[in-house]
Parts: sequence; structure tokens; C-alpha cells
Amino acid sequence: MRVPFYILSLTLVLLSASLPTTLHAQAIDPSLLIYPYNHIPWYTLESDHFQVHFQEGNDRTARVVIRIAEEVYGPITDLYRHKPETKVSIVLKDREDYSNGAAYFFDNKIDIWVPALDSPLRGTNNWLRNVITHEFVHIVQIQASMKRSRRLPGIYLQWLGYENVRRPDVLYGYPNAIVTYPIFSMNVPAWFAEGTAQFMRSDLRYDTWDSHRDMIMRTRVLNGTALSLDQMGTFSNKIAIEREVTYNSGFAFTRYLADRYGEDALFEISNALSRKDVHTITNAIGKVTGTNGYKVYEEWIESLKTDYTTGIEGVRIDENALIEGDGFVNYYATPHPDGKRLYYLSNRGRDTYRASLYTTDIDGAEKKLVYEPDLTGADHVHTLSCGHSFEFRLRPDNSAFGIAPDGNSLVFSQVRLNKFGETYRDLHIMDLSNTKKIRRITSNARLHEPAFSPDGSQIVA
Repeated sequence: MRVPFYILSLTLVLLSASLPTTLHAQAIDPSLLIYPYNHIPWYTLESDHFQVHFQEGNDRTARVVIRIAEEVYGPITDLYRHKPETKVSIVLKDREDYSNGAAYFFDNKIDIWVPALDSPLRGTNNWLRNVITHEFVHIVQIQASMKRSRRLPGIYLQWLGYENVRRPDVLYGYPNAIVTYPIFSMNVPAWFAEGTAQFMRSDLRYDTWDSHRDMIMRTRVLNGTALSLDQMGTFSNKIAIEREVTYNSGFAFTRYLADRYGEDALFEISNALSRKDVHTITNAIGKVTGTNGYKVYEEWIESLKTDYTTGIEGVRIDENALIEGDGFVNYYATPHPDGKRLYYLSNRGRDTYRASLYTTDIDGAEKKLVYEPDLTGADHVHTLSCGHSFEFRLRPDNSAFGIAPDGNSLVFSQVRLNKFGETYRDLHIMDLSNTKKIRRITSNARLHEPAFSPDGSQIVA
């Protein structure tokens, strides 16, 4: 929710103004998709408002999903006064150890990666209830904000300029100028789309504002690095942690709007965005609240500063006790049995979530890189038929590791690609006296969070 985190797919199909055409949503047949795991047959469950497409072995999950979807259908459509005009297709993907969700609001289609998300940057929740409600809110809220039907996602007007023709047998000269003016059907900024999807409804708390999110938000606000309202509007040009901050900021600001102006304000802002004369979120907020959106944002930030400043009064931080100050991914600090060293995952020196295994003496004075897989070799990176690359590496976003009681070995979970193109986590043992000596002990087991038993004879995961 890598972050590992939820994806909102903003698919914009631009149609030439000189060639008026409409876009029709297609019926979903997952068996016809370019999908690397089609060696397993597909099936479909259907209810009043949904079709759930799943592969053999996922029938129980499909029944749970369609029940959840029907339960949240009424509350979400009632809030935004909008119902999708066709049944929404939900495609379940459970052939890789990866967690996510995607909403294709022009197609009334949702993709759900079934394995539960367990991000250290967010609290624990019921994954299926969270992700299904989250993605369905995207479908309904964004469609309610559209200025046109989903049959016409957008149009653009285009002018081309050409060089003077110097030969009688040439119809046009070489193009030397172009002007394009796009006119889109929707203009929902990232923070509002993700904020409403995480907020859901006041009585549907399948995702909650937790201490993890609050820690990140508090740090930004007190350091004076909170995203501006304009910066919250997009995920582009942001490093990994800033994309998570966009989610957090949207969630927090949406909660503020609902608390201050009432839950219906979320519908009213969405409805305002659907008007032909409203082109910005600040304008839409102004029409609903009577105050310009930038002013409302500033009042929200000031309220956070007051609350957070009061909250940390009396808190003292000993900077001399800091063990790792580089990177924003520093997870799973685990003491070695000798009591002299710590092992931990860190992305120090990177702006992505990819982490390596480090060790340090207990006071953090001497750090040493223990394990960083070679991602350039064919044994470590494979590209599937869909073009997506999977790197075999320690996964800090979903797995801790364990050190044997005798201190001689370490067990960790690592993604591996099988002959069907499925990417599953398996357990590996590393010899701490020779970290290049790594032994794989499971195959297609889908195991993570490993730990040794007290006597070192067994591993639980």
C-alpha cells in the first residue's frame, strides 16, 4: 500500500478532436489477458453488482471478496450518489508474493493482488476488506467527479505547423511546430483520490490513521517539509518515501475536511469537480466550504503544528544514541547472540526502498555491509513475458530475518522465480562466517518472517 503500497491507475485515452470517437469499456476475460500465469484455469463468480474472476485454487478467496464487495457497495454509492452503470469486474491475482490493488475507473475493473500487505510504514488491517473498499471508492468517487461519461475520457485539440514547401511534388513541408490543448474528463488530484479511498466512510474503518502514518506526518510538519497542496496533487517526480507522504497527506487532509465540514463534504467536493466551470480542487473546496482551498490547507497545517508541538513537549532525543541516521528504511534491528553486534536492513545511500543487510557494533560506531545481492546477473533478475522485472533480494517491505542461537547463521526470505513465472518467497540460510555461502531450504513455500527456535533445531515462518 513497496511502498509498497496501493496503486491508482490513471488511464487517460485522448481522442482527436478532428476525428470524434467514443471509447467503449470492454468486457473482462482474464484468460485472454497477457498474464504470465495462465497455466491455471480461470473462473467467475457473479453477484448483483460485481463479477469476481479467479483462478483454480482461489475459490474461497473469491467468495469472501464478492461478499465484502456487496457489503460495501451500498455505503460507498450512497455517499457519492453514484452507481457504476455496469457490474464491476474484480480480477484476483495470487501467483506472486506481492500485495497491491489497482482501479481502472474508465473500465469498471479492479485488480487485487491477494497476499496481504504488511508494510512497516503502516499499521495492521484486514487486507481484503481494506483493499476492496479502497479500490471500489476509487471507481465510484472518480466517476462521480467526471465532467463527462466514461465513454469519453478526454479530447485534445492540436495544431501543426509546417515549413514552406519548396518542391511542387511535396504536399506538406517538414513539421516545425505543434500546439496541443488537452481537455480531460476528470481532474481529481492524487491526494484527494487516495485520501477518500483510505478514509472510505466514517463507519467503514477498514483502513485507519495509525501511529506509523502519524510519525511520518509529524516529522514532516515539525521539520517544515510538509508537502504543499500542489505537491500533494501528483506522484510524479517523487522518491519512494515522498509517494508514501502523498498518501499520508491525502488521508490526513481528507479526515480534516470530513471532521470539520461533515462527511458529505467529500461528495460535494467530488460533485463540484464534475462541473464544467470548476477546473481545480481549490476551486471545488471553495465552493463547498466558502473558503479557498489553499486557505483551508493552511489552516489544517497550522492545526497540525499546534497539536504536534504540544505532543512532543518534554520529549528529549539523545542524538549520541543514534545508530543509523542514513536512509529512511532502517528495519528489523536484531541483536547477535554475543550481545556485541546488531544486524539490520537499511537503504542507506538510496532513494528507493531496496535495502541491504548491515551489521554494526552495539554503539553504531563501525558499520559493515553483510549482504547485497548482485542484481546485474541473470541469476538475480528475470524478466517475464509481460516485461516486468523481478529482483531476487531481501525484501524489507515484507519480511524480517532471524539469527540462530549459536550466532553462526541467519535465515531470511527471498523472492524466487519458478518455471511458471510465479514469484514466491522462499527461505535461505546464510553462513555468517562466510556470507557468500547461502543455502536455499524451501521451494515455492511462500514463507516469510522466519525465526529460529530457541535450540536452533527448527525454523518457524
